[in-house]
Amino acid sequence: MRRTLTILGITVLMLLAVGFTLLASAGEAMGLRLHNSATYFVTHQAVWLGVATLFMLAAAIFDYHNWRRYSTLTIVVYCVIVLLMIAVLFAPETKGSHRWLRLFGPVRLQPSELAKIFVVIACGVFLDWSGWRIEKFWKGAVPAVMLVGVLMGLAVVEPDFGATMVIGLAGGVLFLVGGMKFVHMLLMGGAGAVGIVTLLIFNKNRMSRIAAWLPDWMSSMLGVQPDALLAGGKATAIDSAAHQLNQALVAISRGGVPGVGFTKSMQKQYYLPEAHTDFIFAIGAEELGYFFSIGLLVLFTVFFVCGIRIALRAPDRLGRLLAFGMTFLVFFQVLFNIGVVTGCLPTKGLALPFISYGGTNLMTAMIAVGILFNVGRQIELPKARPRSTISPVFS
Repeated sequence: MRRTLTILGITVLMLLAVGFTLLASAGEAMGLRLHNSATYFVTHQAVWLGVATLFMLAAAIFDYHNWRRYSTLTIVVYCVIVLLMIAVLFAPETKGSHRWLRLFGPVRLQPSELAKIFVVIACGVFLDWSGWRIEKFWKGAVPAVMLVGVLMGLAVVEPDFGATMVIGLAGGVLFLVGGMKFVHMLLMGGAGAVGIVTLLIFNKNRMSRIAAWLPDWMSSMLGVQPDALLAGGKATAIDSAAHQLNQALVAISRGGVPGVGFTKSMQKQYYLPEAHTDFIFAIGAEELGYFFSIGLLVLFTVFFVCGIRIALRAPDRLGRLLAFGMTFLVFFQVLFNIGVVTGCLPTKGLALPFISYGGTNLMTAMIAVGILFNVGRQIELPKARPRSTISPVFS
């Protein structure tokens, strides 16, 4: 297991190195435009990395068994995150959503990112505690789904459909590993999906993103008409939603196999919005070519394999649940981000772990790494043997 943990640590360091190197180029133009500093985003990301490293070390040292041993602590932290997600609904709107709480100065907190981490911890503790009762509908499945459903509901109200999907899928993985009956998962998952789809239908911004991703004939079937979304002779909402995807695909195709060269991207010059955050993968593909894209996918695959190895060899049920949850938490975000950038999924805001600019997302990813190390380092620890009740016999 030491080898697995070593490989995991090296992989995370390499991902962080790639992220900072790419951010130095992708954030240059926007940093000059918004803050009159080409190194603004790299500098702030470095500060966030220092904070995230402290949280990672705390997550690695704090015995994960304490989350069940002191269940009151788990309940309190869960309630705090729920209150933060409620509070963010009253915060100023940014880009059509209420996602950030301003702490001080430019420092902002995104509660939905913390919810991703703690939904795994809370579900893991509950599933470990419930044991065989998880097979029961009312005593096991319903309370477990409610733990996830509350956080999903608050995330979708913001609205943050990317976080909603990640929270729901991470919870679904834990339910599957924890032994919940598939029919129960299907029943309640289907009900949740109907609710989310209903909210999507009445959200013009999200529907325009989906319509921009779908072929024209399918957009017409959905009833999304450009003239109904934005009038006045300006670009339609569908055109605006498609702009990011089109520019990302231009960047990827322009890079080709060799890439145009580091710092030589044209798309980062205000052509591609969010070039230093959600669409940073496209800038890397443009500047460094297919070798960058394949290499990054290899690194994330190694991360995934190490996480699964830790989960499969975890010393107990709680450790297995936490390791599976944290591994898939990062995996789903990688899958969604790259899927959006390459046009395989509709456009939505979701950062690429370890790579995109964003303090709370980086902190979330590092906490997940810390918990994986926490579980992994306890795999080969000697277990205390029960004291013998047989009286010693002396000759």
